[in-house]
Amino acid sequence: MLEKLLSNPLFHNISIADLHRDFDGLSYRIKIFDKGETLAQQGDVCNRLVILTKGSVRGEMIDYSGRLIKIEDIAAPRAIAPLFLFGAANRYPVEVTANETTETIIIPRESILKLFRRNETFLENYMNISANYARTLSDKLFFLSFKTIRQKLASYLLRLSEQSSSFLMDRSQQELADYFGISRPSLARELGHMQNDGLILTDRKRITLLNKEALKLLIK
Repeated sequence: MLEKLLSNPLFHNISIADLHRDFDGLSYRIKIFDKGETLAQQGDVCNRLVILTKGSVRGEMIDYSGRLIKIEDIAAPRAIAPLFLFGAANRYPVEVTANETTETIIIPRESILKLFRRNETFLENYMNISANYARTLSDKLFFLSFKTIRQKLASYLLRLSEQSSSFLMDRSQQELADYFGISRPSLARELGHMQNDGLILTDRKRITLLNKEALKLLIK
């Protein structure tokens, strides 16, 4: 079962021999979750690292009005919330639910600390992934700071256009709507309005920015 960890970025550049050596005597378990089963509740203490080896889950946050907001989908071979395993407030920020039958390897926090001491490459991989995850959260908060859908879209499209004014979207409309915390019809409607206003040109997943300066003015 440990061999399945080799495809996970946390174990990048670690050999199978080193993997078996490093896990010798460590506590961990394998658990399978059925579709719809909860892996973690929002607010639960995050005292173990859950690594997906098969399947996918979704992270959803319950706001103060009781509304369930989808944050992201996580598919194997990724780990769930590695950034929140440490720190004073190490609690799951979202509710994690299986999208399908999902196979996991669950490693207690104490075993992760031992892996840090045993393998410097694992420690470096963990730090890099945590830093990238923190950047993703920062970006999401940045987009959520804009009040209108048009402002969110303008900022997002301008970031994607750094290399070229014509590019392929890196998310589907549904994924982008979930990322912004809005409905897909609202997103599609605003994309249509922006095209009608001569700001962008859409061709399936390809977007061409026709008026970058006007888009920049929207987010100033």
